[in-house]
Amino acid sequence: MVKVALLGFGAGSSNMGCVALTYSFIEMLKNICDCENLEVHIYGYEGLGKVQELYPEIKFTYHRLHLKKISYCIKMKKEFDQMDCIFDVTFGDGFSDIYGKKWNAITDLAKQIAINSKTPFVLLPQTYGPYYQFYLKRWAYNLIKKSDKAYSRDTLSAKEVNSVIGDKVVEATDLAFLLPFNKSSYTFEDGKFRVGFNVSSLLWFGGHSDTIHLGIDYKEYCSQVINYCINEKNYDVHIIPHVIDNENFDAGENDVKACMELHSMIPKTVMAPSFNTPIEAKSYISNMDLFLGARMHATIGALSSGVPCIPLSYSKKFEGLFGNLDYPYVVSAINENTKTAVDITKDYICQFASLVKAREVSMGKVGEKLKRVESDIKDYLIKQ
Repeated sequence: MVKVALLGFGAGSSNMGCVALTYSFIEMLKNICDCENLEVHIYGYEGLGKVQELYPEIKFTYHRLHLKKISYCIKMKKEFDQMDCIFDVTFGDGFSDIYGKKWNAITDLAKQIAINSKTPFVLLPQTYGPYYQFYLKRWAYNLIKKSDKAYSRDTLSAKEVNSVIGDKVVEATDLAFLLPFNKSSYTFEDGKFRVGFNVSSLLWFGGHSDTIHLGIDYKEYCSQVINYCINEKNYDVHIIPHVIDNENFDAGENDVKACMELHSMIPKTVMAPSFNTPIEAKSYISNMDLFLGARMHATIGALSSGVPCIPLSYSKKFEGLFGNLDYPYVVSAINENTKTAVDITKDYICQFASLVKAREVSMGKVGEKLKRVESDIKDYLIKQ
């Protein structure tokens, strides 16, 4: 029996991107291990979601984290000692204090317990930083250095970390490229060119404004780009959420609320469903001809399902990940003002043929990078 522990995987999260990482890594584990002899222990706060339903052949166990209790931390370390390997992905971009110092410290504590155990600890492809607090940056770099293996999903943070601690971090790419999908799950009328437009509630409602400093008026950007697509290009625009809280509509990170506000402003748009899984979201996105979005995993879903995309960046994670894949069509919401960002986006839309070619090149690189990760992980697990 192979027993693995997963940290920073949001199996039951409202964030489709976080859940996509969980499903995608399980797909990788399926390629490596005999599923009937695989135990997956997920440590987190949101339960197992639909993961057991989607992968009934694998035994899953959920462990609710209580990291503020010393007794729990001791118990967690003993559990880790019994695992064959511990994998951490920190939700792709959570290894940073950009979303809050307390949250960063709590996730670092879980990593520290893993490192203190006698079990191999692997940092799966993710972004490292940015850090605004020196002590958190120092702790993070120490954790990375002491891990058994560390992968980055981008070039920029890998170079930044390696310049301090040596050549520890291996450049790879995001696991969510592996997420399965079914294009035929949705039926659309033939005819107009379809543009998927993902709206981020994080940017729409100004979340984390103390650490995310936009150079653009995000609502104005969305309005101008969508009106251009509808009125000047005669495209159908589908407004698509990717963080979906079906239990709490008013949650600050519920894209559905932001999407509905935008849809009411521009009624000619098509409102996408409130998806239950990232597989449903990716299946819907796969039917678009072009995709624009500020949720990075939504744009990853587009690229990996055959749809060229134009990501809107609010963090270095975008430039790092897409730069690592030689995909240059990223618009910065930080470094550009509204007019310039809109003009750049329009220009990229008009370069559709170039986007198609760039997507093909990028996906070739994705395959190479993730095969290397899978091969390394196989070495950790099969020898058990």
